Amino acid sequence: MKHLKHFSPTDGDFFRPPKYVTVEGIDYPIRWDFETAFLFMEYVDTSQDDDATFLETVLSLWYPVIPKNRDKAMDEAIRFYCGGTIPEEGYYSPSFSPVPRREEVYFDFLKHYKIDLNRERLHWWIFRRLAEELKERRTPSWTENKYNPSQVGRWLG
Repeated sequence: MKHLKHFSPTDGDFFRPPKYVTVEGIDYPIRWDFETAFLFMEYVDTSQDDDATFLETVLSLWYPVIPKNRDKAMDEAIRFYCGGTIPEEGYYSPSFSPVPRREEVYFDFLKHYKIDLNRERLHWWIFRRLAEELKERRTPSWTENKYNPSQVGRWLG
């Protein structure tokens, strides 16, 4: 298993992004689709849960089998969410602010890429890259600012 790295369309692995993360030398499957990332963003944006509940909920969103070391599992989930890197200072920004409205995102993907997100199970990293391309072409309402949920930042650093 290769370690996660920053996603780039020039990488040889552009069409083979990871579906596993490594926690303490063990590969764990991760829910890799964009829908999981949307659920994660929505939860982080609205959560009022205490730290323990927050951690368990986030881990259960990303992992079918939660690793024993939950702190390292959280780090790897955030690394996966951020495209293979953990940003410095606990700040990350996948370019969505606030949590995008699904109907706008789905419409833009259908219009520009002919991808029906209701039918496609698109990998989160590919979805991110395509969303960045849309942002460069024009600014959809769902990519106006950087998404920076403060709650997840507490798990980084």
